[in-house]
Amino acid sequence: MKLLIPAATGIEAVVKRQLNTLGYSDTRAINGRVIVPYCSWHDVARLNMFLRSGERVLIQLAEFPANDFDELYDGVASVNWSDFVSRDGRVIVVTKAVNSNLFAHHSIQSVGKKAIVSVLQQKYGTLLESGEDYKVELDITNDLCSVNLDTTGVGLHKRGYRSIAYDAPLKETTAAALIDLSVWNPDKAFTDLFCGSGTLPIEAALKALKIAPGLNRKFAYQDWACVGEKAYELALQEANDIRVERPLNIVGGDVNPRAIEIANFHAKQAGVDKHIKFNLRSAQEFVTSSSYGVNISNPPYGERLGDLEQAREIARDMGKLYRTLDKWNFYFLSPVETFERDFGRHADKKRYIYNAGIRCSYYSFNGPKPPKI
Repeated sequence: MKLLIPAATGIEAVVKRQLNTLGYSDTRAINGRVIVPYCSWHDVARLNMFLRSGERVLIQLAEFPANDFDELYDGVASVNWSDFVSRDGRVIVVTKAVNSNLFAHHSIQSVGKKAIVSVLQQKYGTLLESGEDYKVELDITNDLCSVNLDTTGVGLHKRGYRSIAYDAPLKETTAAALIDLSVWNPDKAFTDLFCGSGTLPIEAALKALKIAPGLNRKFAYQDWACVGEKAYELALQEANDIRVERPLNIVGGDVNPRAIEIANFHAKQAGVDKHIKFNLRSAQEFVTSSSYGVNISNPPYGERLGDLEQAREIARDMGKLYRTLDKWNFYFLSPVETFERDFGRHADKKRYIYNAGIRCSYYSFNGPKPPKI
């Protein structure tokens, strides 16, 4: 099977590196998705279990030109749907259309569902649609339709530990990508001076302890008769086998007592509360005994919380702090265009990442490398 891994704009390369680490080197990214060829159900289970920054795992069932609805119907009907969908399965069709002749989502959805039902009725007769869900995506881009079956269900950013809502949360998948784009490793101190509900410190701890991000949740494919239990069980066994215990120096800070309360609860839910310390403290008051470390933060900004002047003042304060911690690396995700000027220096590296639909820059301010021991 060919798998597609959707990724947020700006972190496709991170997903490719994560796939490579998992042993999938033959990949390529196109249209915001990373393609993984030659896969089995075991691979479906592994990628759902271990990917930290992919949004979901899709099986590409067909790809064909779809210049009109006749081509769309015939292409969808060419799939042997009974290989995947059981008689009582409930098929849900979602659509995506970009730069194509077919753009009316309701009509695309209707024609696609009609084609799928027609094929299944030839195999099963009457369909019950009272059982497990099968979400089918019809992605029509530049008049080329990709028929994709979603094996994940609820998106992979839903790890299961973040159950209490808090203002302006950073998605878990994006937080994991920010960490992967930094120089942090578990031997260094890690801080998030604007930790909110604790996502960045928790994701850092999960990575350092090699805790699979999908360990405490369920996936859509687990209900499908075409898969069986073995695929998930093998992935679960691998996840349990690779976990490690080690000392970590991970700290989160925030000025909001409610944020610290939620962060502590979420860390406990994730099973990493013993490895993270959350402090009720402003970023400007941060002190540390660690000579080398990494701070990664998604500070408040005008379009999200507070106002623009507050965001600019934060950047100025962080620039002052950076100059006192001259052996640390600082990373900030922000849409504020004046961030570098307010911070007081040009970033050593900058890349664009979308966060909650907002185009942000991920600024890297580097410190020196620690001496080799």
